[in-house]
Amino acid sequence: MRYACNSMAQLVVLGLMVPLLGCGGPTEIIVKGTVTFEGVPVETGEILFLPANGEGPVGAGPISNGEFSFVSPPGEKKVEITANKVSDKPAPDGLPNYVPYIPKKYNTATTLTATVENKAENTYTFELEK
Repeated sequence: MRYACNSMAQLVVLGLMVPLLGCGGPTEIIVKGTVTFEGVPVETGEILFLPANGEGPVGAGPISNGEFSFVSPPGEKKVEITANKVSDKPAPDGLPNYVPYIPKKYNTATTLTATVENKAENTYTFELEK
């Protein structure tokens, strides 16, 4: 019976240790960085880190004063960046007319990519041009 108790104790200890060992690092990583458009920090906008293969969770967050910080799963990503500004012409209802100013090659037809490495934090710089 002593053998059975020792085996059971070993299984319990092993069972407690397995979650502590993990499987190769964090599954959600802090991604942060800066975004400029034509050399000027993007005042307000959104940034998305989409899985490059089209499957899996998305990381996303706001851009404020040219900076962003949010959580993303690791892996290869397509990056989409959007931002709006107030147009010189008001909307038909007289309210401010917000129009996108970041070219489609950085959002709906993005050419931007990033690799989120399996470490606690990744930093990126996106310098966008027309």
